[in-house]
Amino acid sequence: MSMTPEQMEERTRDSMLKGFHCSQAVMAAGLEKCGVEDESLLRAMAPMGGGVAASGGPCGALTGGVAMLGRLFGKPAPEARDDKRMWTATAEFYRRFETEIAAPYGSVNCRDIAKVDWKNKEQVKDFYAGAGARECACSTGKAARILGEVIEKYAEGGG
Repeated sequence: MSMTPEQMEERTRDSMLKGFHCSQAVMAAGLEKCGVEDESLLRAMAPMGGGVAASGGPCGALTGGVAMLGRLFGKPAPEARDDKRMWTATAEFYRRFETEIAAPYGSVNCRDIAKVDWKNKEQVKDFYAGAGARECACSTGKAARILGEVIEKYAEGGG
């Protein structure tokens, strides 16, 4: 796991500004940190952008991070057991996302953090033309840094 949390933050921010959705950018950094390539998982994360299907619901950076932790610690078959670290790692990631990123907005929802209605074309246009996209990329980068720290704590350190 050679990529540092700080490198994950920078890579995620850059990936968003180049066109990845927040959920994909966080997942891509997590996969890279773990030395895994999984194009199908990156594709699957795409509709999580904009708060799940552009609904403004839970932030894609949050769902991308939780999904990456599930990729590391979740069970691979119905009869298997989840690694016990899944629950503690995801709870820590969620709590830190809530306090370090979402707290000023009062919500973990995309509509509150990004301040855009993804169904409103004018708002979307203004988001990308103004500072909104850059601010969102910075918040998403912070989520990836938190994810990297959680991965290091639980996957590398055993939690």
